[in-house]
Amino acid sequence: MAYPVLDAVTIGPGTDSEADKVTLTFGGDGSIGWSARFVDVAFREGTDVPAPVSGKCLLQIDLSGVDTGDAWTDRSPVHLFPSGASAIVEVFSYPSDNHLAQTFIGTRTSTPVITVDTADPTDTLTVTVEATLR
Repeated sequence: MAYPVLDAVTIGPGTDSEADKVTLTFGGDGSIGWSARFVDVAFREGTDVPAPVSGKCLLQIDLSGVDTGDAWTDRSPVHLFPSGASAIVEVFSYPSDNHLAQTFIGTRTSTPVITVDTADPTDTLTVTVEATLR
């Protein structure tokens, strides 16, 4: 059975100076299940070892029914940092295991406003992080 593939995870600026976006881009056909939630500690599914993501607030995104693409060929996480001032501290995106891929986003504030959009453009899941930077 072929599964959709998570091809890339990127950080980019949002529509204004207080919003930043993490974009997950997919290829292939099929349905993807996802969930997003705030966690106290970022644990990878099936382990008791915390993921080394920093931030005052941690957002965990689970993608089910996916495989991961070439960015994860050595099975290492994709570790991203924003360029310049950002509401995002860092992003860790782990390769899929049993068709479950996980991404953790650390934010600079403990009270970010998170929006998840699956509508535009197609084949993407966009997580917008809005926070007042002080």
